[in-house]
Amino acid sequence: MAIQFISVKCPQCSADLSIESGRQQAFCTYCGTKVIINNENEHIYRNIDEARIKEAETERLIRMRELELEEKENEKGSKTFKVAYGIALVFVVVGMILFIADNMTAGMFSIIIGAYIAMFTYFKTDDKKKKVRRALAPDEVQITDAMLGFMERDFNSVVVLFQSAGFINVQAIPLKDLTILKPMKNGRVDRVTINGEFFESGDVFNKDANVLITYHSL
Repeated sequence: MAIQFISVKCPQCSADLSIESGRQQAFCTYCGTKVIINNENEHIYRNIDEARIKEAETERLIRMRELELEEKENEKGSKTFKVAYGIALVFVVVGMILFIADNMTAGMFSIIIGAYIAMFTYFKTDDKKKKVRRALAPDEVQITDAMLGFMERDFNSVVVLFQSAGFINVQAIPLKDLTILKPMKNGRVDRVTINGEFFESGDVFNKDANVLITYHSL
């Protein structure tokens, strides 16, 4: 006998789903929401941890504040580096004057100090530039440190976190790897990939990149 399917709509993301007739529950293949089907009526079981969602929003606001402080720190650092280069130049000039005055040892010592200060400042400046977040295009999103702390968190809060960052294609997929005897990790995130790859803080992606969140489930 052919298997019959019924059509239901996910109350969370409004996606059209085809569910095998007779099943009492299913998971949305688009957002991972658990749908309970009883007497041909569709219900939704939401296990949204409000505290987690508020935490994600708080993290977003904190990151915005961190970026503001980072910009101010960069401006301060730029002034510091200019002063350091100026001091290095003074040591080099003094060393050259001492050379002309036949004070070879003192002149060499002064030039070495100046060169050391200049080299140290250069490498510190280069390191600082690597940490500066570049200006983003309107269709880009940059990964923050807060977005890396997804392990073992409720998948709903992680979905909100990535959507708040600007990603528009965020999917949560249940792994169905738990049993009734071991339900402790139900809803906890296993991993997150973007376009099928792992990512690091500072990586930049288009807003329409595919963000896939897999989580433990019954």
